[in-house]
Amino acid sequence: MSNDHKGVLMRKKLLSGLAALCLTGAMLAGCTAAPTEPDGGGGGGDTSANVYLYQKPVSFNPLKPPQGGEQLAMSLIFDNLFTTDPDFEFTPRLAESWDISDDAKTYTFHLRKGLTWSDGEPFTADDVVFTFNLQANPAVGGAWGGRLSGVEGYSAVHDGSTTELSGLTAPDENTVVFQLSEPNAGFLSLIGYGSVMYILPKHVLGEKDPATLLEDPWFTRPTAGMGPYVVKAFNVDQDIELDANSHFRTKVGIDHLYLKMLTSDVATAQLGTGEIDLAQVSALDYDAVKALPGVTVSSKPSAGFNRVAVNSSKPQFADERVRQAMLYAIDRQGIIDGVLGGQAELLNSDIMTPWALPDDLEDYAYDPDKAKELLAEAGFDPAQQVTLSWVPGQRDRDQMANVIIENLKAAGINAVANQVEVGVLLDSYKNATYDLALFGGGVYTPDPASSVPIIACAQRYPAGGNTALFCNEELDAAMADGQKVVEQDERAALYQKAAVLDNELVPYLWLNVPHAIWATSERLKGFEPHGDFTNGFWNAADWTVEG
Repeated sequence: MSNDHKGVLMRKKLLSGLAALCLTGAMLAGCTAAPTEPDGGGGGGDTSANVYLYQKPVSFNPLKPPQGGEQLAMSLIFDNLFTTDPDFEFTPRLAESWDISDDAKTYTFHLRKGLTWSDGEPFTADDVVFTFNLQANPAVGGAWGGRLSGVEGYSAVHDGSTTELSGLTAPDENTVVFQLSEPNAGFLSLIGYGSVMYILPKHVLGEKDPATLLEDPWFTRPTAGMGPYVVKAFNVDQDIELDANSHFRTKVGIDHLYLKMLTSDVATAQLGTGEIDLAQVSALDYDAVKALPGVTVSSKPSAGFNRVAVNSSKPQFADERVRQAMLYAIDRQGIIDGVLGGQAELLNSDIMTPWALPDDLEDYAYDPDKAKELLAEAGFDPAQQVTLSWVPGQRDRDQMANVIIENLKAAGINAVANQVEVGVLLDSYKNATYDLALFGGGVYTPDPASSVPIIACAQRYPAGGNTALFCNEELDAAMADGQKVVEQDERAALYQKAAVLDNELVPYLWLNVPHAIWATSERLKGFEPHGDFTNGFWNAADWTVEG
């Protein structure tokens, strides 16, 4: 039999299996009888592509706490000063270059000249200053303000006086300067990684009341952005229609993108039938998708990690022995092998930068008996119910949750499942009502300072990304020491001490560093896989389609 005939039979067999999945209750709502070849676009030479979006956005507001699906969509609409490439190195975006003073207190960004917003208005340094002042303004109540706490003039309290950062200036329309109150060699990692700190249009939002911006309806369909695409239609719970931004700094390769809101099972099936051109694939589907003819699968280690936030503000979880016990109770390597198909690695600290980690961290190997001993020592009440919350829809995360619950039960913790919507989960952080919360993401590899927002006392949600509501002043001081020096060997020694303390205190239950698995159809060209699953569209302007 010829290779061509073998390929046809293989494709028919796989598509038949995927079509059969569409008949199950879990898949019924998302599968359609689409043609085997995708529509290459409308008349006039237009091109289009269908992209899987693994969570359903509510709005596209960069001031709000992050949600993965929204971050991916916003990366197409907005842009930031710089981002990280697939090697997690900083790469220019709206800023073409930057300078850092020898004492790491002055950061100067040189913007690209002649840029315009998608509505044709000029882009200048005033937009950048406006955006970062919004982020730092306590009246806004945004998610990222704490990352600017080192800039001169920052205040976490809104007292009605000026809310502008005195250390943030624009000497001319193409230059922005951040002046810090003390040295911070990790400042870049706080303001420019991946899909955060998107620049917003002053000419549109500048006259609005900052206190109302988190819920401003403009963000449901932004009319001005610096990204490669503009929103044509936002069909809630279905898809987002995007058109190429004719004012983008380079020619955008695909005229129309359609972001499809599907479950991972449905996305996998539609990748096989040719209805999806780009999908983030569950590790559970890795082997099946890799076998599909005409589909390319790539796997990249993440710069973030899957974890369980333990609500440290609740008395029953305040003792680190309880959190240590939970780590011992969870078969983390078993989750990697059984749920993630080996597509992940273990970690034992919130610090992920290799040079900042010592070799002698406690590895918290699976040990239910040790877990029971620690719980008894801490006086933990086994009768009290402990709820694990998470946003369902990703099969690997759903299965992780089930394993974690069973492991905790086996160690004497009365764990129960609680599947919630994104908004409900965020409210439970804000109100400090949750017990345990399973989630993942972030970019912590480029610099150890990246981890400060998820563990620092001042960054407790909603002021920052510390959703565990954890606070330890000794750890805060240890992390701050590492930011104040510039020379890497000296920084490494300081951060390694901080990592040892972090490893002992267990602010989060560190599960694994997952691989971001991407699958593309043969018609999509130019896609470069990224380990940060919220920054997977980082080079979308360069994508093209054939056929």
